[in-house]
Amino acid sequence: MKTMKNIFTILAFACVSFAGYSVHAQESAVSVQVTVPDGGWKIRIVQVYQTSTHLLVVSELERSQGLAIQVISQAKDSVKIKATKLPVRHFVLGKTWNWTNKEPYAFLFDPKELSKKVAGAKLVFQAKPKENATAKVSYIVVYKKEIFTDGKTKQGETLQQLAMRHCKELGASSPSVLRIINGFAAKFPSGNVPKLKALPEVKYIEMDQGF
Repeated sequence: MKTMKNIFTILAFACVSFAGYSVHAQESAVSVQVTVPDGGWKIRIVQVYQTSTHLLVVSELERSQGLAIQVISQAKDSVKIKATKLPVRHFVLGKTWNWTNKEPYAFLFDPKELSKKVAGAKLVFQAKPKENATAKVSYIVVYKKEIFTDGKTKQGETLQQLAMRHCKELGASSPSVLRIINGFAAKFPSGNVPKLKALPEVKYIEMDQGF
């Protein structure tokens, strides 16, 4: 009888241990949300560390190029990690404005501060390297002929002025106007190429290997 009790005790302990392990192995979401000065700001969770008492979430703020809605906005990000569910502490890099945020986060202005904050913690999440969206790529842009009447748009812009405005808005180099094709050539940040394609005045674009 004593032997049977011992067997049941061992089995019960094993079941509890296995259940606890399953809970720890499950994926859970970690999120960050920060109040930012305008809609051009983005935030990205780049690392998550684990200590015996907390998860340490490291995020980076970045202002995208070009125009953005000029109202106070919310920048958000979320990732899934495999780690024990613990209270979360947030460390945010990249803040440039002077007013105090309502979020109870630690805003670090020197990346060197981070190494002290996560010293001894276990890294449980690392974001994939981000593509270099600021690297400039040469494109030839062709406008639709119907947007011009007597050499000007409805807004009174010439081909040169329209090209200059679009290059400024999308962070491109100064345009080289190609009147023969009703377009121009310039170097655009690769991250802004989708915005270039979406311009209503643009007929098509193509990479320019020789520019």
